[in-house]
Formats: sequence, C-alpha cells, structure tokens
Amino acid sequence: MLRVKTWGTRGSLPRASSDECFKSQVSQLIDDIGLDHPDGLKALKAKLDGDEHLVFGGNTSCVEISSKNESVIFDMGTGLRDAGTKLYKNGVKKYHIFLTHLHWDHIMGFPFFLPAYDPSCEINFYHVHKIAPEYVKILFNGVNFPVKWEDVGAKIEFHQLKLYEPVNISDLTLHPFSLDHPGGSFGYRVENGSNSVVIGYDSEYKRLTKEELGKDYIYYQDLDAILFDAQYEMQEYASKFDWGHCTPTIGTGLALREGIRNVLLTHHDPWASDHMIRQMSENAKEHVRVNLLEYESKWRGLSQPAGPNVVAVYDGYELVLGEDS
Repeated sequence: MLRVKTWGTRGSLPRASSDECFKSQVSQLIDDIGLDHPDGLKALKAKLDGDEHLVFGGNTSCVEISSKNESVIFDMGTGLRDAGTKLYKNGVKKYHIFLTHLHWDHIMGFPFFLPAYDPSCEINFYHVHKIAPEYVKILFNGVNFPVKWEDVGAKIEFHQLKLYEPVNISDLTLHPFSLDHPGGSFGYRVENGSNSVVIGYDSEYKRLTKEELGKDYIYYQDLDAILFDAQYEMQEYASKFDWGHCTPTIGTGLALREGIRNVLLTHHDPWASDHMIRQMSENAKEHVRVNLLEYESKWRGLSQPAGPNVVAVYDGYELVLGEDS
C-alpha cells in the first residue's frame, strides 16, 4: 500500500481563498441544484456536508507519501505547517523530508513546522543540491524570522543524495532523477515493492521522448501515479518558455504513451481561480478521450480501458494505491 496526501498544491506563491471565490462556488451549487425544488435546501446542505470540495486551497507544495511502515514528506511549502502539526499530534518523533529544489515556495513552510522546536524530535533532510543546508538554515537568520538556527531544538541531519542512486527508508525505496526547471529540480520515484509514485512537479517537461529523457526515462515506466506540474493552460505555457512549469495536457499525453495510471495535477497557479483549475482538468480528461484510440491496446493490457485517471488535486486530497493490509 502507498498512500499519497497533498498538504499543499499551489505553486509559486500561497493563495488565500477569497470571499468572492467562496460565494461563486456556493452560487454555482445553487444553480446546479435549483432551490425552487422542494428539497433544494436539503440538497444544498447535503452537498456542503459531503465529500465534494469547493476550493482547491492555497498552500504551496508539500506532499506526504506513506506505506505500511513509514511516512516521508516532499518539500516544505506552506502545506508543511498542517502536515507537521497533524503528525506531531499523532506522536511522530522522526521525520524524513526530501527536497526537490530550493525555490522560496518549496521551503517557506519550515519555520512553522512544529516538530522543529521539540528536542525529542529528529528531522532528516535529503537533497541533491549541495547548497541545501545553507539555504535551509538561512531561513532562521533572526531577520526574516525571529528564531535563529542555533535555537531550533530538534536534532537535524542533512543527507546529500547522488543523482540516480536510490535511498531506502524502511520499506520505501526512493530514486532521485532530473526534472526540467531553472536552477535544477529533482523528482523522486517512490516504491514499496508493489506500488510506485513519482514526484514530478516543478518541471517544464521539455524532454518527452525516450531518447530525450535518457537516463530519466525509466522512472516513468510501470508507474501507478505521477504528481504532475499543471500550472499553466496550453496557450499560457507557450508564452512562458523556460519558466520551469507545465500544462495538464502534456501530462496526460505522457501518461497515455507510457501507461501511467493516475495523473495528479498539482502546482496550480496562484492566479488561477478554482473554476479555471476545474476547466483545465476537464480539458486534460478530454485530451485522454480524444487520443485514447492510439494507445488502446496498451490500456487494455493494463486493465484500465478508459486510460489514465486524471485528478486536479487539492489541499487534503488522498489517493491510496494497493491493499492496506
């Protein structure tokens, strides 16, 4: 079993959900239900109390992947605050945090990570960038944040990773590989022997073919799920070359060709409305439907004849792969 939980799904900058946005979502629900129906108010309340989410959330990137025996965290966006508080209250004392890169939106949550201030806690950082320790510590310089590094209470260790060399954390194996992002960003393929997930956001995916991907190609094979960078619409993506982000339809195209069973669209643009994110997700699903015939035999062989599942993920989204035994 692998469980994926997204604690933060915005890119570049945290975003608060506005009053205007909330009213718009409720208004749309009312229009869909029709309050002139005798049971309209009951139906609206059922919708509001149900599993359907109204907003995608505003925290920047933070993902937790857990197996039967272990839990690891990817990136320290503002979503790390909620993740840390929940895990700490559940009694977790040892943490494993993997960094994709050091851009502000991926590290800004660490000063608000509750376990960092408990001397009984241990935090292990794993990073490909050699400068990672310096740029994590500089968050606590006494100027940008009042706490200084020497006053952080937890035991903290940094582990330098070598590209393409796997690391084992309990029953999880993690493979670092290259993404396409200014300054360098690194994805991780996470496996437990039965299931596999790739952390693949903050990448422009300039390389898509087997030849272009080279040594990175293998990490997209026989894959249960990918967290894919979906920051831009296709038209916008074309005007932002070399910004390091991608679009949902490129993700679904990759999934169709390589047999990736679940595409989790994330790293949503902070300027994108919830309606826009939903529309981008629908466009990606339509891209699957239109292009599925070309890959029909592959997907029949995967016992998933409708092609890859496509989900625009939100803060608090969970996906469980395999059996929870």
